[in-house]
Amino acid sequence: MTRPLLFALILAGSAAVPAATQQTPADAEKINQVIVYGDDKCEASSADEIVVCNRLPESERYRVPPMLRGNPLDPRNEAWANKVVALERVGRFGTDSCSPTGLGGFTGCTQALVAGARAEQRAADKTDWQAMIADERAKRLAGIDAAAAEVEAAVVAEERALAERQKAAEELERQANGEAPASPSPDEADAGELPVPPQQ
Repeated sequence: MTRPLLFALILAGSAAVPAATQQTPADAEKINQVIVYGDDKCEASSADEIVVCNRLPESERYRVPPMLRGNPLDPRNEAWANKVVALERVGRFGTDSCSPTGLGGFTGCTQALVAGARAEQRAADKTDWQAMIADERAKRLAGIDAAAAEVEAAVVAEERALAERQKAAEELERQANGEAPASPSPDEADAGELPVPPQQ
């Protein structure tokens, strides 16, 4: 493969990546994760955005983040899990070992970096954003259900009032024409209360 062709392929691949990453669904819900301190107000969620607030005490407002406090190179700050992992890697060589020894020893370094970054992220952030987002989503769905029930009750009440008004108008029209009052339909007769038999 010639160099110009290889260079063209690399440019085409790098140009295609941003276009693929920019494609997001139009109806995807927005989630805003906010950290508030003390008695600060947490913004309410809107129709197209879920706002989740993590409240910290007022004393933490201007402090250095906990993960940056102290000396990170102090051996006392190293977790035992990291020491165990380091001991497990002693004597490992070859493919996927991320070591300068053995055939393919240089491979596996990316996986080690990714695993270390994920472990640091889990250890640094104790806030369960996923659970908070799920709670906020459940509140929103409960509000939607309550609003739908209110609208349905209002529509049913309006339909009943309209039926009663139409019935009263028909009755007035019959009285004006001198006709006998209409007998109740079987459904209306069945809808009334049943007579109670006398107790002996």
